[in-house]
Amino acid sequence: MSLKELYKGTKLIETIENYALAEEVNSINEGITNDESIWFSNDEEFWKNIIADPIKYWNQKIDLYNFVISDWVARVPGLYWTPSSEKIRQHKKEDIALQSKHWLEFYPPGKSKKVMGGVGTLLLPPTDEGKVLLSVSAGCNASTGVPLLCFPEVYDHLKLKQGDCVMIRDAKWLPMDMNWSSKFASTKDIPRGYLVIDSVDKIQVLDRNYPVAYHPFSLMEYEYQDSLFYDFVYVTADSKVQNVDTEIERFFKEYAKKEGRNGEYLLNPNIVNPIFQSHYLSPTELTQASEKAKLNLLYERIRGACFKEQSIEQLVIKLPQHYQSSVSIRTLAKKIGVNVSLLVEDSAVNMSSQLIDLCIKKEMIETLVDRVTVDYPQIFI
Repeated sequence: MSLKELYKGTKLIETIENYALAEEVNSINEGITNDESIWFSNDEEFWKNIIADPIKYWNQKIDLYNFVISDWVARVPGLYWTPSSEKIRQHKKEDIALQSKHWLEFYPPGKSKKVMGGVGTLLLPPTDEGKVLLSVSAGCNASTGVPLLCFPEVYDHLKLKQGDCVMIRDAKWLPMDMNWSSKFASTKDIPRGYLVIDSVDKIQVLDRNYPVAYHPFSLMEYEYQDSLFYDFVYVTADSKVQNVDTEIERFFKEYAKKEGRNGEYLLNPNIVNPIFQSHYLSPTELTQASEKAKLNLLYERIRGACFKEQSIEQLVIKLPQHYQSSVSIRTLAKKIGVNVSLLVEDSAVNMSSQLIDLCIKKEMIETLVDRVTVDYPQIFI
């Protein structure tokens, strides 16, 4: 059992927690605005600047040119562009189930790598006021794009739809009022924001009917060799394909049953109109009191499947190889919220064992793993 299982378990739990809050999208109060607009030419340029200096860009006017609209929004917008995500997405030969000149199909662990590295999208319903959360991407890829909050009067007047190529002018980059799980270091430092399109002069349709790639995803609980496993599953969808929802549904159904997996999907990526059967059809189901106990049991099953003794032993070995002093171990403990006074001064090897033991007792092992992934992502590849 490798350290990859520990990291995957961490991301599974984080995704479920974030999914439960996916519909809670509202603007917060605006602050001071810089009158000059900043222009970005592509998704990567936008996100790398935003992630590097989030405070600089809040309430800043942004211009984008030749970006294409998608109805779908990345599972965690911007995650695709972090340095650790690029490493996590890299696959190996053993991850590939089928390959042709034009496409690849991955085994479940291979698909998990891609989703943990930023591939995966959600289709969210409008707010009560009719505002719609979209994304725009210069690369026609919803997983890599920029969230856009569009007011109903703009959306309806311009008849905006997926595949429209647009120019954005003087749109403010504002924080979302979205309570994403903040305890996970790999995503808490990615600003939760969107460009606000509250008037027709902030968006111009340049052309229509562009193809858009998006990636409906889910979590699959399945059986393999008499054991229970959890993995992310996604499919690449092309907005130009006829009956694309039918094709997506067919893929998820077939993939769950392949190789005797007997899989069940836990989450549905299309919250507006679910396109395949899943245990939870919308985030609101996860917040109901009647589901809380079941959700806790699900977390325990994931921990049992991913946080196994062999993986913990690997973490005990690897941690002091990268955190080589008592000071670095104490710093790590502070970063994840563990009281450093609980650690007894000793060698890095012994103190790392103390820290891991404390995290197990406090059910914080996923927080520890996630923090280490930010510092040393190569450990989990």
